[in-house]
Amino acid sequence: MTFYDELVWRGLIKDVSSEDLKDKLNAGGMTFYIGTDPTGDSLHIGHFSSFLMSKRLKDAGHQPILLVGGATGQIGDPKPTTERPMITKEQVQHNFDCLKKQAEDLFGFEVVNNLDWSKDLNFIDWLRDYGKYFNINYMLSKDIIKRRLDEGITFTEFSYMIMQAMDFYYLHENKGCNLQVAGQDQWGNITAGIELIRKKTGDEAYGFTMPLLTKSDG
Repeated sequence: MTFYDELVWRGLIKDVSSEDLKDKLNAGGMTFYIGTDPTGDSLHIGHFSSFLMSKRLKDAGHQPILLVGGATGQIGDPKPTTERPMITKEQVQHNFDCLKKQAEDLFGFEVVNNLDWSKDLNFIDWLRDYGKYFNINYMLSKDIIKRRLDEGITFTEFSYMIMQAMDFYYLHENKGCNLQVAGQDQWGNITAGIELIRKKTGDEAYGFTMPLLTKSDG
């Protein structure tokens, strides 16, 4: 049984961006990242499947990076039904420091903070360097956005997809990262990053998602 076949057998694969990824996962040698926003000051059960997957990938010869979103955590990933409450910049930093220490102590992953490459980007450059690569119709077709259209979604939440795509692009250019792994709710954000990398560099990047851990009510 190949490494990829084992992941499928265990029920750990939901979406795959390309058939080519199967052979690449089996071969090893990819640099990949998983991301989490510092909405709390401790890892929790929701992180568990992502970290176990990262450990499996590392054992199969791939190189993990954990991104803790000091920038995206100040914005908030769109929820299916309502906007996330914003937390203070000071609380985001505190949470980042706590999550970084836990991840390093428990798993030994390299930890990066997307605030480092986002904080000095001005609005005009953001629109010119990133916004022009995103088609509004394409963004509206993403599942998490479509589910919020009836209730309404703010521009801040709507822009989260671009910010996450920027992260994938930055890690691709600066750390050789060519794979993003996340829960199935992040599929639209992953594919947006893949498209941004392709449009800006011509390179092929990859992504796959895992089924979410759910409560008894689904």
